[in-house]
Order: sequence, then structure tokens, then C-alpha cells
Amino acid sequence: MMRELPFGALIADSFVKKLKWETARAIEDLPGALPCLCVEEQKCYLTVGSKAAAAKRIDFEKGPEVLATNRLVSTRPSPPIVVKERVWVLLFDKRPHGPEATFEIDGVKLHISRLAQAELKGATVSVVNDRIVVTHGSS
Repeated sequence: MMRELPFGALIADSFVKKLKWETARAIEDLPGALPCLCVEEQKCYLTVGSKAAAAKRIDFEKGPEVLATNRLVSTRPSPPIVVKERVWVLLFDKRPHGPEATFEIDGVKLHISRLAQAELKGATVSVVNDRIVVTHGSS
């Protein structure tokens, strides 16, 4: 069953289940805390070529591949590549939020900021593999 919020987002049962579970856990640690649906930017650092060597398959039917390497020239490691990923998360705090940004879903109050509401308009919020997933458009 999908629930529709006043600003046009659809909430899936999987998200409601996670919301209830996370809220119950948070209240044990921080009584009176309210959940907030927010976007966080997570950074991951990758080095060039680190996965290419590990993912290469060995073919024993071919002869050994020997690459010419000039060991007299110093090699400088490549700078890491910063990969940024936007992730939807539930955060908990005790700050009071305005009624235009507070919604009740199955008896649990959820804060969604005006900015987040604009991003979620017309989207479906669900949970897949314990991660909050926001899907836009028809699927």
C-alpha cells in the first residue's frame, strides 16, 4: 500500500517499516527525538587502476603476459578520485519543526524540510537492501 503525502510524494510500505523500526531504536537512545528525512553527501576515494588489476582474470591457456617495466623511472601514484554520492537518510533530533514540514505516517511523525519536499515531489520513497531509495517518474 502506498501513502501519498500532501506535496505529492508516495511512501512505500518498506519505508514505513524502516521509519517505525529506526524511530523505535532512536527513542531508546534519545527520548523525544523526531525522524527527519534528509539527503547526505557521502564521499568515497578511489585510486586509479586499483580495481582493474584485481578484477583481471587469469587465462592459463595463454602464455604468461610479461609487461616491460622501466624500473629506473620513479612512478608517481595517481591522485585519488573523489566520488560523491547523494544518499537519503533518516536523522533524529529534538528540534521543533513547523507544521508545514511535519507529516504523520502510520502514527509516526516525520519531518521533511521544504527543500527535501521539492526534491521528493512526484517521487516514490521506498527501502531496498536497507537503503532509502527515491525513484522519480513512472516505473
